[in-house]
Amino acid sequence: MRTRRVTIFILTFVLSILAVTTAQAKNCETIRFQRGHSSAVIEGVAPPESTLCYQITTAAGQTADIAISGINMMFTIEGIVDAQDKYRFTTEKKTYRIYVGQLMRSVTNQPFTLNIAIE
Repeated sequence: MRTRRVTIFILTFVLSILAVTTAQAKNCETIRFQRGHSSAVIEGVAPPESTLCYQITTAAGQTADIAISGINMMFTIEGIVDAQDKYRFTTEKKTYRIYVGQLMRSVTNQPFTLNIAIE
């Protein structure tokens, strides 16, 4: 009986995370670099109970450097990596979604700075 309760709890948790991610995906902000620049800095505030979504389109073979600063902050690149504070990878020709949120949920909003560089 206890195993069944744990299984139900885990399924409920996973489904709630998917629901939040799906809801946030509809509001994904597109990042565009200023003419002549290959990087962007996004400053924001992450709420305790959801994530923020940013997306960026890249060409194949570029190097992406993504880093976040702020107390208790992390990002996830959909299909690439989860819960990081910095990550470098070689891109494909596609649009990447970057979800920003609190690593350990607090009761307050948390400010952050997200740095994205594509070269």
